[in-house]
Amino acid sequence: MGKVLTAVIYVLLVLVLIVSGILVLPAYQKYKRTKQEVFELQADLDRVKAEYLTLQQEVHDLQHNASAIEKVAREQYHLCRDGEVIYIYSE
Repeated sequence: MGKVLTAVIYVLLVLVLIVSGILVLPAYQKYKRTKQEVFELQADLDRVKAEYLTLQQEVHDLQHNASAIEKVAREQYHLCRDGEVIYIYSE
């Protein structure tokens, strides 16, 4: 009787482990997916923060620096001072 009882206990233990694995596996896979998504979102957040700081610096320069305004006017709007001639070429 002792060997049969031991075998039944081992079988029950194996069944409990299998059922536990079946129940835990989907939660673990969801955890891994969520962790990857958090990693990707953090990378996006870091990129957006860097872009924000760059744009904030550009706004500050445009508000307080006349040469920054002139640079934008020349490069983006092709404006020039009186008497200057603008030559546009493409490579």
